[in-house]
Amino acid sequence: MKDKFLLFKELDITQELREDLNTIVWAGSLGMVFFVCLNGAPFAGFVRALGVSELMYGILMSLPVVSGVFQVLAAYVLESTGARKWLFFVGGMFQRLSIIPVVLLPLIIPEELKGLTISLIVFFLLVSAVGSAFNGVTFMSWMAALIPLKIRGRFFSQRQMMFTFTSMLGGMLASWALDRTGGFVGFAVVFSIVTIFAIMDIVYFVRVYDPPMVKPRHKLSMKKMWNAALQHSNFRRYLIFWAVWVFGVNISGPFFNAYMIDYLKMKYLEITLYTQVVSNVLTIFVIRKWGMLVDIFGNKPVLRVCGTVASTLPLLWLLATPKNYAIIPFIHVFTGMFWSGIDLTSNNLVINLSPDENRSFYVASFSMVTSVVGSIVAYALGGLFMEVTAGLAAKLNIMIFGHRLTNYHMLFMLSAIIRFIAITFLVSPIHEDESVGPREMIRRSISMMGDKNGRGQKVQG
Repeated sequence: MKDKFLLFKELDITQELREDLNTIVWAGSLGMVFFVCLNGAPFAGFVRALGVSELMYGILMSLPVVSGVFQVLAAYVLESTGARKWLFFVGGMFQRLSIIPVVLLPLIIPEELKGLTISLIVFFLLVSAVGSAFNGVTFMSWMAALIPLKIRGRFFSQRQMMFTFTSMLGGMLASWALDRTGGFVGFAVVFSIVTIFAIMDIVYFVRVYDPPMVKPRHKLSMKKMWNAALQHSNFRRYLIFWAVWVFGVNISGPFFNAYMIDYLKMKYLEITLYTQVVSNVLTIFVIRKWGMLVDIFGNKPVLRVCGTVASTLPLLWLLATPKNYAIIPFIHVFTGMFWSGIDLTSNNLVINLSPDENRSFYVASFSMVTSVVGSIVAYALGGLFMEVTAGLAAKLNIMIFGHRLTNYHMLFMLSAIIRFIAITFLVSPIHEDESVGPREMIRRSISMMGDKNGRGQKVQG
């Protein structure tokens, strides 16, 4: 591998580890093109084109992110077999390849058999979710064993920065293609192409070293592993916070894209430019700073600061109207700056707060609870909320910021309230070794910026 393409040159690690980390980042960058389409406006547009109800829209949008429901099973298989690398490959292939029939079904099955089409789409999305469960739980276990704790903040920030760049380019190209082709043919072509990139992502991991797993001292049943995870008081506190937080995020999450597609009548390329490109550019500039702050001050203060800002962002969507949606790029300036810190710290805390023994099961328990509460329940209730409040919003006939209040706006306000409750009241009880309070982090960060010769050291407190 040419030296100019080698990342992490500044880290004090072996050349073998440096090359493995380099492979992980470059390979994952290919896969991000797939995930930005599956979790963004392209898939939302595909589901909207199916002509389903708001409730079914919420359910279908939840299926690509419900892998956590199956991660307990995946973790049990992993801990029982130790076949981490093999399970990673098999799960990743199933996750990616299952999307191709999803986008081909509307082209194959006649319109009058729409019910069959929806049923088969649900089936293949669930297959993809099961594959994602095995792929995700093995990846987290693999990375926790491979990457030393002292460099995780910088590694994941560098990784996320690269992912941000590739997802921005991939999202723009996919959106441009959808605007030009349109219809189910466009969705089939775009998702087939990005799936090829996602498979390349998996194949590159063949060359990455897989350290031996820590074998449990006593073989536990699935029930005992589950109880052990829930009885870990600090991990349980984090689990409760994250379940409430992700519920508050996802109850409105899929409807931001629907709001732009249906209410604001924006094109796919506009949506990508105003949301992904703007936020991704900001993420590229700030993510390494968050990684540095995590390594110096801990994950918890970074999470508190970023989460507080993110809890207010849904309220800014009340200003966007079909005639003027210039507020959207402004919103995503803050999204790019602060959501990157949330993504970084949430992954780190799952690893840091779980013990080495049976860690994959702790990760799986975390993913299962947050998927059920924060994805399945949140997405479905978001869709139900939209259906129930549609008539109510019309009857109230309330004007807000010069335009009529809709059920979208009511949902966005509810999301902001739940997020604020989670970040304000549920983070404080979580204990993280060697972390400081958010005010202390801000104060010391300002002091460090003023001291050109100062070097941050890990702090106690």
